[in-house]
Amino acid sequence: MISHAGQAQPCNVPPPLASVDVPGFYDDPAGYGRAIAPLHAFIEQVNKAADAGDRACLTDLLGTWARADAMMAPIRGYQGYYERSWAGTDFALALLRFRPPGRTASDVPAVVTNWLVRIAAGTRDAEAINHLHNNLVYWAGLDLAAIGTLANRPDLVDAGIARAREGVRDILQNGTLERELKRGDRALHYHNFALIPLVFTAELARARGVDLYAENNGAIRRLADLVIKAVQNPASFAAYSATPQQLFPWTFTSDLAWMEPYEARFHDPRLLALMAPRRPFINLRLGGNVTAAWRQAVD
Repeated sequence: MISHAGQAQPCNVPPPLASVDVPGFYDDPAGYGRAIAPLHAFIEQVNKAADAGDRACLTDLLGTWARADAMMAPIRGYQGYYERSWAGTDFALALLRFRPPGRTASDVPAVVTNWLVRIAAGTRDAEAINHLHNNLVYWAGLDLAAIGTLANRPDLVDAGIARAREGVRDILQNGTLERELKRGDRALHYHNFALIPLVFTAELARARGVDLYAENNGAIRRLADLVIKAVQNPASFAAYSATPQQLFPWTFTSDLAWMEPYEARFHDPRLLALMAPRRPFINLRLGGNVTAAWRQAVD
């Protein structure tokens, strides 16, 4: 994943956030929206710099927050652990867009790498995530794998793969995830949401000689097939849940970003027609323009 150098643009770095101790997404939607807005604005700024190929601005943004040890203040609730993990994932994937294929040596300023490693360690050790054994563990795995890849830390990559393997083992023969089926009218959304980190971690794991796609008899592909069929025909999910499904506006738009590396890997003939009207896939957890970063970018 590599971006071409772009013209430098004014790079106004917002004040670093000491904490991401925000209300729960479902507990207090309005409060969550207000509290998370500054972090989401910063992530958008980071991703726009990556999309523009403006490595200098990207480094300024992340370097300033790293020197302030942003987001590392204690978290009293639980949502902040998820948000910090997703932000770290995004930042690492944005930076990896500038790394030439095959290169492993880190070319990121040490202050940024060390900060991201602290974020990864906080994710790895977060009992607020580890006890859940659901999609949030798989997302934690992507955080560890992405930051570990960026920082050339095989221990973090391996810890990320271990969490992804938990997700791979969770996929049943029919492609469903038992814990996500319990989400009621959001079950389809969370099947897709769980698939995202599994696909991206599977791509990163290949550098370690690990084929997550093959494990549990091709489980990731079974889950992907279930979601693809549901995108084609949402009523197909009624075979797994009698509850009418409610999707978020982003469920079948930006959260289908996993289709980019997946289509490049497997050339599933169903995907291009589904992807074309939705491109480019822009995702705040995946380093910005996923289409630009991952389209036909697999080895």
